[in-house]
Amino acid sequence: MTAQRFYITTAIDYPNSVPHMGHAYEKVVADFYARVARLRGIETHFLIGLDEHGQKIQEAADKAGMGPQQFVDDKAAVFRALYEKLGISHDDFIRTSEPRHHQFARDLYERVRDAGDIYKDFYEGEYCISCERFYTISELVDGKCPIHERPTTIIKEESYFFRLGKYRDQVRAHIEAHPEFIHPDERRREILSRLQEEVRDLSISRSTFDWGIPLPDDPAHVLYVWFDALANYYSALLRPRDLTEKFWPADCHVIGKDILWFHTMIWPAILLSAGYELPRQVYVHGFILDKDGRKMAKHLGNVVDPMQVIEDYSVDVLRYYFLRSFSSGKDGKFALADLEERYNSELGNDLGNLILRVAKLVQTRLGGRVRVGDNPEFRERLAPEKTVAAFLAHVDDREHNRALEVVWDYVRAVNTYINDRAPWRLADGEELTSVLAAGVEALRVIAHLTSSAMPEIARSMAATLGFALGPLDALAAPCECEVRPSQPLFPRRESSAPAAVAAAPAAGDGDPFAKLEIRVGHIVEARPHPDADQLFVLSVDLGEGEPRSICAGLRAHLKAEDLSGRAVAVLANLKPAVLRGVPSEGMVLATDRRDGAVVPVDPGAAPIGELITVEGIETQPKKKLSKSHFEKVPLAIEKGVVVYRGRPLRTTVGSLTCDAEDGAPVR
Repeated sequence: MTAQRFYITTAIDYPNSVPHMGHAYEKVVADFYARVARLRGIETHFLIGLDEHGQKIQEAADKAGMGPQQFVDDKAAVFRALYEKLGISHDDFIRTSEPRHHQFARDLYERVRDAGDIYKDFYEGEYCISCERFYTISELVDGKCPIHERPTTIIKEESYFFRLGKYRDQVRAHIEAHPEFIHPDERRREILSRLQEEVRDLSISRSTFDWGIPLPDDPAHVLYVWFDALANYYSALLRPRDLTEKFWPADCHVIGKDILWFHTMIWPAILLSAGYELPRQVYVHGFILDKDGRKMAKHLGNVVDPMQVIEDYSVDVLRYYFLRSFSSGKDGKFALADLEERYNSELGNDLGNLILRVAKLVQTRLGGRVRVGDNPEFRERLAPEKTVAAFLAHVDDREHNRALEVVWDYVRAVNTYINDRAPWRLADGEELTSVLAAGVEALRVIAHLTSSAMPEIARSMAATLGFALGPLDALAAPCECEVRPSQPLFPRRESSAPAAVAAAPAAGDGDPFAKLEIRVGHIVEARPHPDADQLFVLSVDLGEGEPRSICAGLRAHLKAEDLSGRAVAVLANLKPAVLRGVPSEGMVLATDRRDGAVVPVDPGAAPIGELITVEGIETQPKKKLSKSHFEKVPLAIEKGVVVYRGRPLRTTVGSLTCDAEDGAPVR
């Protein structure tokens, strides 16, 4: 990446079938890097597209009873729809069937020919139609294509050849002199090892079909699909206006490891022959694997439909999962159970509850307005400089997962700060204002850093908290924030996992505790029940957007001011009731002390809405739980800790506690 400009591309997709999760993953990864570049104020050009020529396309079109052009036109609309849904921020979408690409591909062929690097001969070898490439016998696995696991076909035909072997030493020297050219280093070592061997010349034309770009000097031949396809990275910069002087050479080609050879040997050799500069980097990502560890691919029939996952969770949740879960350059297993866990814990509990807590406190305690950007409390307690620097360093190293890990460490640090400073217990005044302003300003930083991974969520955060998203250097500018009411950005889902995941029974789901849904709540307000002397009517925030009304028999033991701002444990799935005209939607867990007082148990500094669990029991809450079922679950105090059959009830920050005697029941 230059200081002023950044040109990033992805592999262009082969539209002989519908797009799948692998297509989505690659585009989201590249989109993340493009968005971060823009966030840094760097002029960016981001290219994606379709590779529309070749024998596979012609055969697929014939099978569908369509002409090749109509076939790829229809498929292009499907791919465009997916990338629009994914929020891909590309600046151009190149199709190799376009005239602008045809013209440059022919020009490139002529430049290579005029350099003396093209000749005509016969070729015979093992050919994989799916790969559109020849293999040596040693490259086959059990006589089959190593990528598609299908038998190859012996083909003998007249062809034009590119003197690829002539450039082996020059390409190898370039890779050795520029360690950053291939990332990660594992792929660089792989190519350097292969370049120790002889490199055969490359067949670059076909005469057995006609769906392609005819050679300018022999129209009976069409350009081999890989010579044709690779040219897109340059052809897209020529029209409708010439951007080559501004953006070539490309800063980053984002590709899968199965096409490493084409991009790190064949493409550089073509460019060297034609007299063009080489790209600065080829970033190679891993495969998305299924639960059995196999690559997700159309020919294996194990793909997951990204559109369905988006419908179930939202596009930004899928984007986050791609970028957070899959280590850069490595293969990763796509598992809906893992996605669900990250949705609940990292997005819902860590980030979602933080936004709701801070926004609600600013609204209720400060009238919805707060100034950020010149707050000493923020600089002293939540200074983000190291976080931003570490985030950008990982981006420069093409480690998107580690970049987001840095952001989530900061999210948790801000949660800890809010819990430690407990603004709900502070009196109105300068200290309260400073603490809440620090929370809003920290969320402004988080929104900017997450905007490249979750652009819609970042925009929603900005709208809720009343600040504008912009380049990173704008974060230093003070601004007045008007906080607005909002719904949870990551609402709790009806079930703990999609049907495809939840079908298998989980250990412990026969235990009565598994049916309980106990969550961390925050008492926003406590007021006397208008028609019951023993009851308080509590307004309890469970991270659901709107507080719940819960009637609690604590009025003889505590004052309203003792309860307001307090963290409590709430049985959230208790069947709703109406107690003397007031609705009650849950139960605050409490216990009896020896002195006769009844006190709520304490969940500590856990985030609002977090599910409270017991080790070894996977909770599968019943939608509406009867009071009689709860009474069959023996919760009690043991050495100051709430336990179930000797096992403590826990949050992510520790056990539930209560200052009561051993054996006291929790009810």
